[in-house]
Amino acid sequence: MSRADHLRPVLERIAAQFPELADDPVLTQNLVDNVTSMIAEAHARYAAGAADSVVSNTYLDPEHLATGSLHAEHAQHPAGAMLAAEMLFDAYLPLFVDEVGAESTADVLRATRALHAGIWSRFPAGAVAYTEALRQRVTTAHLDSRTQIARDLHDRVAHGILAGLQRLDLVLLTDPPAGERADQLDDAARLLRGALGDVQDLAVSLHARVGDALLDDALARHARDLFPDDDRLSFRATGTPEQLPNWQAEEALTILLEALTNRRKHAPDSTAEVHFAWTPAALVVTVADDGPGFDPDADADGRLGQQTMRERAAVIGARLDVESTPGTGTTVRLTIPRGTL
Repeated sequence: MSRADHLRPVLERIAAQFPELADDPVLTQNLVDNVTSMIAEAHARYAAGAADSVVSNTYLDPEHLATGSLHAEHAQHPAGAMLAAEMLFDAYLPLFVDEVGAESTADVLRATRALHAGIWSRFPAGAVAYTEALRQRVTTAHLDSRTQIARDLHDRVAHGILAGLQRLDLVLLTDPPAGERADQLDDAARLLRGALGDVQDLAVSLHARVGDALLDDALARHARDLFPDDDRLSFRATGTPEQLPNWQAEEALTILLEALTNRRKHAPDSTAEVHFAWTPAALVVTVADDGPGFDPDADADGRLGQQTMRERAAVIGARLDVESTPGTGTTVRLTIPRGTL
């Protein structure tokens, strides 16, 4: 039986454990290439008589770093690769011993070490690349968040304060009739109250936490704080809610609050629903409104906010989808796989 014939059932076993590979031809081919390369290296190490199975000193191998980066781009956690490695080692060791013709105890030990080294040499690099990719995503998301906050302070808060002060200056400089003065003072007060409300909204969003609560409860609570008079916003949940890891829940809360804030900014008169769909495979949170909608490709002003939300989603292994066309409303969908991170 050829090596390819030996490998086929092993690859099928790994693919059955990770069905998402079947949906991604890039990752499927990457798995085949990696396993083939691992086995080839194991054979080379055995033929060379290498007795050392410690390979961590090769953790910066560029080829292995590239594989780790690919997995990070597809939100494939290193723990999954390590499980696949265990399965490969367990299933292929007897076949490998047979392939190299190891008979004595010393030869079997050498074959075991060679196979271990061939497999394990990839994973230090993969973990390093994955960690670096996450650090880059976090840095990008934080920088984009700071830029978004700066934009909100400049475009909304500072603009509202300036407009209110201009109304006050107009009253002081022109001394208008009593009725006109009252109208201008009302306008000034309205603008300044709006700016104050924007500051309060930013403060609530920045201090929002899930804590010990469930994500859906935490989001509903903070939404009531942010939008106390909004009777067109509703929440619904299906399935059985469970506690998410805190680091995952906090990022998800930030993403969803941003989606609700965007709805308040761009579709304030719309009816909106937040739906939490809890399943064993994933938590899918949908924020849908019947507002004016927009063209995602043409909306240059909204791209920064959406990109930041997508970066945050990637950090927690989730996916963010935004669907909208003019006149049909907007749907924001956050999908968080469960049991994979």
